[in-house]
Amino acid sequence: MTQGVAQDGYIRGATRKVSVAAPGDSRAHAEKIIEPIIRKCQRFAEHSQADLIAVAAIVAPDVRRVSLIFSLAHSLLGDSAQGNGLEIGSGYGYLLFSMAALMPGIRWSAVEHPDRSYLGCESYLGSFRECNCSLQTADILHDPLPFPDAHFQLLTFSEVLEHLPTERVNFVLSEIARVVAPGGIVIASSPNQASLENRIRLLKGRSILDMPDEMAYAKGTFGHIRLYTVAEVSAAMSKHGFTVERSVIESNNSGYRGTSNGSWRRRAHVLYEQLEKTLPLLGPLGDTWYMAFRKAV
Repeated sequence: MTQGVAQDGYIRGATRKVSVAAPGDSRAHAEKIIEPIIRKCQRFAEHSQADLIAVAAIVAPDVRRVSLIFSLAHSLLGDSAQGNGLEIGSGYGYLLFSMAALMPGIRWSAVEHPDRSYLGCESYLGSFRECNCSLQTADILHDPLPFPDAHFQLLTFSEVLEHLPTERVNFVLSEIARVVAPGGIVIASSPNQASLENRIRLLKGRSILDMPDEMAYAKGTFGHIRLYTVAEVSAAMSKHGFTVERSVIESNNSGYRGTSNGSWRRRAHVLYEQLEKTLPLLGPLGDTWYMAFRKAV
């Protein structure tokens, strides 16, 4: 499943021009590329048929998440980005295959837990071949990442941190630091512990998170275990030689709230997302943080 790359990490003879990320192109334009990719990837989801129908109806949060991560990468690397990229926790391919389409100068690899059921799906593996991506499996909680030191110029770590047992976070971050080249970029995202929604939960005497359970479809993986603030993650990454280049907090989860577009809960979240865009005071209270880090040279 693994495809070869040059030893120095850069693509030989890479002359393809990025067709969708030219200066001035909007995030909305990128989302037109991203949405059909996500819809295609939804067939790999580990859900019942009824749940799959529900999942297929909700794409906006992931489209917005992926487009923001792409926007951060593009703002730092530009149109001519080349080299090796890695996604840790590639899941159904929403982010990986979108980044491969939007940043074709990057040779993308992915690492995923070996027990995920879709790893045995030929159409899933075929998507890697179609997108010129390679795949490795590893239990990142205990195994070193299966890549050489200083191998990647760009690494994405989206919606993974919150699933890690806290005692293994430093190990995972140290492995990220090991495989990223000096000057390389790491883009991470995770639910914001300090979001308005979480603060309201606490005021009501409720926990931010339920007790974590091991996922039935992948032994050794968990639901949300611990959420983090921007300051916490900045401090943790600095210990591994990274500095913050960009930081954005944004709410996009209204599609997951309530039972329908007409439910009062979903409408309240949609209203809040609109207010967040116009009232800077609400910025730090958004539901998800996105951070771009650069490794020291």
